[in-house]
Amino acid sequence: MRWLAGAAAFSAAILGCAPGPATLRSSAWSPSNDSTASRRPLDCSNLQPPAPAGTVGDAVEPGRGTALQQPADLGVGPVRLVWSSTVSGVRLDWVAPSVPEARRLWLLRVADSGRCVVGVWSSSQAGFQIIRHVFRKENSLEIVLLGLGEPPRIGWMVLVTDGSQLWSGLYSGTERPGALVAEQVEFREEADRLRLLVLDGGRSALLDFDGRQFVSRP
Repeated sequence: MRWLAGAAAFSAAILGCAPGPATLRSSAWSPSNDSTASRRPLDCSNLQPPAPAGTVGDAVEPGRGTALQQPADLGVGPVRLVWSSTVSGVRLDWVAPSVPEARRLWLLRVADSGRCVVGVWSSSQAGFQIIRHVFRKENSLEIVLLGLGEPPRIGWMVLVTDGSQLWSGLYSGTERPGALVAEQVEFREEADRLRLLVLDGGRSALLDFDGRQFVSRP
């Protein structure tokens, strides 16, 4: 039974417009008018290593390490905040174009005066349907499961971030991100272990998280 494949077999996922906040205004990332407010300066220089680290799928601009003063700086027209999280004490925004079946997702580190691009995920096929999150190692890792396409058998991809990088959470054996095609994939937490339960055609399998990616059990 072989569900796991490199992104060449299922190379990308289209991020659809999931329910969430309205389109961001161009001024949404402007600093507070309160001159006494404590503000973190917009400094993206400490994102190491440089790009292409942080790229999952095809490289797009603006890429890793880019400083953004406002949503319009993404250069794709209206954008929306898909969700926000806090990882390793760092607030992160996940932002996508505000169009049906958008093909890009940016992971941005939040500062009071703007955002820094931590990583970007881009793809070109099946529409986004499902998203699930878990946090590990005392919130030092965020693991995101994306379900892509239409049932009954859909595509699944995993993104992982430690707040400073973004990478694929499925091992593929190549430089391309891994992907799964199955009826259902779910997180399963057992004691101190995190697994992916894969269900397809009456069969099941478990992938173990090794601290960086989900890999097949021996």
